[in-house]
Amino acid sequence: MKRHVDLYEKRQWLLAALKHLRSVKKLRPAWGRLYARILVKLVLVEMKLEHLEKQKEVRP
Repeated sequence: MKRHVDLYEKRQWLLAALKHLRSVKKLRPAWGRLYARILVKLVLVEMKLEHLEKQKEVRP
């Protein structure tokens, strides 16, 4: 169950990082690459959370 909490925390940190990068006024190519990497990590975390939720539904 510890991992489940960690994924939610990780998701919150990634969302905060995206919000911060969106507020940056001087965009550089490195920021774009970082933004894309964070988005990919966020999608992976969301997929893992979805998988865990489905497992919880199958096993009561």
